[in-house]
Amino acid sequence: MLTRLLQLIGVSCRHRHLSTPFASALIQKTKSEDWDAVTESGGHYVVCLDCGHKFRYDWANMRILR
Repeated sequence: MLTRLLQLIGVSCRHRHLSTPFASALIQKTKSEDWDAVTESGGHYVVCLDCGHKFRYDWANMRILR
């Protein structure tokens, strides 16, 4: 219960529930959407499904870059 409450206010998230990798180059920024590329050169990223934080993803090694 306490962990869930802290996640709601954004203090503590362990980022255990991650999405599948997305390609930043395929996402186009429009007026109705607020998507940003994680890196300037595009690349890939994953999103924490609990808090929404984006992490760069190394597609060649299949792991998150921190």
